[in-house]
Amino acid sequence: MRNLAAQNPKSAPLQKLYGDWLQVAGDRAAARGAYRAAKAVDPKYIDADYALVAVDIAESHKDDARQTLAELVKTNPRNVKALLLLANLEPNPADAMAHFRAVIEIDGRNVGALNNLAYLMAPTDPDGALKYGQQAMELAPDSPSVQDTLGWIYYRKGIYQTAVQYLQTAVSKDPTPLRQFHLALSYIKHGDRERGSVLLQTALAKDPNLSKREQGW
Repeated sequence: MRNLAAQNPKSAPLQKLYGDWLQVAGDRAAARGAYRAAKAVDPKYIDADYALVAVDIAESHKDDARQTLAELVKTNPRNVKALLLLANLEPNPADAMAHFRAVIEIDGRNVGALNNLAYLMAPTDPDGALKYGQQAMELAPDSPSVQDTLGWIYYRKGIYQTAVQYLQTAVSKDPTPLRQFHLALSYIKHGDRERGSVLLQTALAKDPNLSKREQGW
């Protein structure tokens, strides 16, 4: 692959493909060089931009990733993929919600944008969040992520019995420590402290940092 890329220096797709091989091999620095070479050949080769974003994210260079994605959105404000990636990288919830709203304006059936917007809105506007959460549920009724979000919304609304119902379904479909943690706290709020405490210990044994990351629960 190295020889093929060297023999075809003016082929942006080949330079990018070489970078992908280097990524798999664990040589991110060389992969970054290959992706930049692809961009040098064809500045509009957007696949190389996404590849550079992936490298930046892997190396925790989130500011660089956001800058690249922001440029893509500036060039094409209807770039749903870039908007979603940018939203998921935003440290400011308000900025992330703005990007998710932009995606929904372009594609009102985008489950990821609907679900994530609902989750972020829940702490300050649970009633507004419920509208988006229900839309996501209509489109993806079997999604544990959507079930988890609806549980979060009802938790914030103080309707703990309904929150438990949604979160039980989410955990039954995909019992991650995160969802177990959410369900455990909902059990406790609903008055089932024993059941909640046992599940909480189970979740924290798997991921002790959950209580720090999920401080809104």
